[in-house]
Amino acid sequence: MKTVAFSMENLCVPCGCRCRHCLLGFDGNTVGAGYEQGKALARRLAAESPIQFSYYIGFCMDTPMLFDHIAFCREIGSIGGRFLQMNGFRERSYDELEDLMERIKSSGVELIDLTFYGLPEYHDAFAGRRGDFSLLTKMLKAANNARLPVEISAPITEDNAGQLQRLLDIFSEYRTDSISLYLPHAKGRGRFLEEKRLRSSTLEQLPATVREHMPKVKTQSEAQWLSENEFPVPDERQLTLSLTPENFERYSVMSAENIIGELEALDDAFYAAVPPAAELAKLYGDPSGDRLYRYRDLVLLWTKRYVNENNIKLHDMTDERGHFSVRY
Repeated sequence: MKTVAFSMENLCVPCGCRCRHCLLGFDGNTVGAGYEQGKALARRLAAESPIQFSYYIGFCMDTPMLFDHIAFCREIGSIGGRFLQMNGFRERSYDELEDLMERIKSSGVELIDLTFYGLPEYHDAFAGRRGDFSLLTKMLKAANNARLPVEISAPITEDNAGQLQRLLDIFSEYRTDSISLYLPHAKGRGRFLEEKRLRSSTLEQLPATVREHMPKVKTQSEAQWLSENEFPVPDERQLTLSLTPENFERYSVMSAENIIGELEALDDAFYAAVPPAAELAKLYGDPSGDRLYRYRDLVLLWTKRYVNENNIKLHDMTDERGHFSVRY
């Protein structure tokens, strides 16, 4: 297993939303070690890391330190210097949003992402905040006026699939660089959406104008994955350190190489306790399953089921609310 990238998350910025599929399960409390402490450690790790390093700071990017953070990410070559996810920002007037977008573009950011969950009423309920749809459309307009490139992303589920053509019609009134639909992950709160996962029969009934925005990554039903009987074993991974007030002092004196080694050991131990995908498929695969998955998400679902049923107490390297890995 080759480690190809190393990241550090320092979740010290709160989010204004409580999205139903929140990857990080935000509950109103920040868990990071603080902005300045994290920045100092990230600067050292970026210089020491023998592999690609990246750094991010929040459940949301709405912070007074935003432009300092963008400049810092550009300094260390982290993606946050070029790309921003803009969900969860507090309410602002349109003039304030125009100023924000102008400053973001001037800072060197090349692309922002806005995530919509459906039409206004549904979106606001999913995001857990009244008026959120309106705020995002104002952001989209402000970004257009600032000539800041925007990508739109939207999860597609059994609940909102019928809304997406009308949502695309709304987007047609703006300039967008891409519109991408995605299947919600099973991490964080996303695990509660499994019963709402899109079915292949539903996808087939959607207009071609909706289906053309589905993921480019191979996506098919559980039954189709099983019928192919191919379960590739990952040979590369990305590792992420989750910085907290409790572990900051310890990691502040550890070398990047030693931190990477510790994360590799956690990852190796976790996956040694879980059977390979081919065996998980025999245990849990549903040959008639009509729900749609990327391969990695289907294996994740089986992995989590095995861990729960076998009461495995090792650190869960699939949970992005702590140290975690992504294998591929």
